[in-house]
Amino acid sequence: MQIMNTTLHYAAALLSVAVATETWAACADTPGASRVQIQVLGSAGPRASRGRASASYLVYIDGVGRILVDAGGGTKVTFHQAGANFDDIELVALSHLHPDHSAEFPALLWPNGGSTRVAGPSGANVFPSIETFLDLMFGTNGAFEILASRIELDTITGDVTAAEPVMVWRGGDILVRGLGVPHGDAPTVGYRVDVGDASIGFASDQNGSNPAFVDFVKDVDVLVVHLGGPENPTAGIAALHAKPSVWGQMATAANAGHVLVSHISTPSQDELDARMSFMRENYRGLMTIADDLMCIEVK
Repeated sequence: MQIMNTTLHYAAALLSVAVATETWAACADTPGASRVQIQVLGSAGPRASRGRASASYLVYIDGVGRILVDAGGGTKVTFHQAGANFDDIELVALSHLHPDHSAEFPALLWPNGGSTRVAGPSGANVFPSIETFLDLMFGTNGAFEILASRIELDTITGDVTAAEPVMVWRGGDILVRGLGVPHGDAPTVGYRVDVGDASIGFASDQNGSNPAFVDFVKDVDVLVVHLGGPENPTAGIAALHAKPSVWGQMATAANAGHVLVSHISTPSQDELDARMSFMRENYRGLMTIADDLMCIEVK
């Protein structure tokens, strides 16, 4: 990498599920909140999933949403429902350029524009690099050239072929690093965010075949995983998404304190329950199924 509402809580040692219904608000409004929080802006995958927005997460630090990870379809609505302000965003970290992770970024900038850092992957095959992607969006003759004079974006391109994780951005006690993860032919970056002694791993979409990722997210307080496929996937899905059992094994090997299960890619509750059972067989810690606007305390 180059530097340029319902939640299901799975008991720590049991298969039983406790169901709690809450009304989600902005993380900044949570009484007695911890210093670092994650607000889920989108918890769906690319297909129909009961009205969820596509993948997006907002990291709050000291009550302010400062890091945006992914910006799939529907993010603009939930971003404003959360009471977030783009002027506070210091880093937008796009894991990859599938539309369900990146399509809403131009909408977030309209109409006022803004200034921030934007990190994303290097290019390959039909996928442009993050630098080219932004130029295609906002450069001369770009799709949204109307925004060009209203924005100032500092591009950080992640070489997904690099063997070691590299710093993406450091500010005070905030450290963001990235590591390439295998997701079919789509160049993809998984991110780790450390704020003091609090830590979050964003696994993004991946098939779980790179053992270096487990070391990368070792001992994180919260690991965000994308449950994009079933336990017995087709060959095409298997190249893109880890099996639920593999996600559980990865979370256990990483000693993750809390697993936030997102990118829900089925509208069937029965199928979701089946996938979660395979995860539970392989991970005995706290698991939460993400829902849009849910706020997760980190530390």
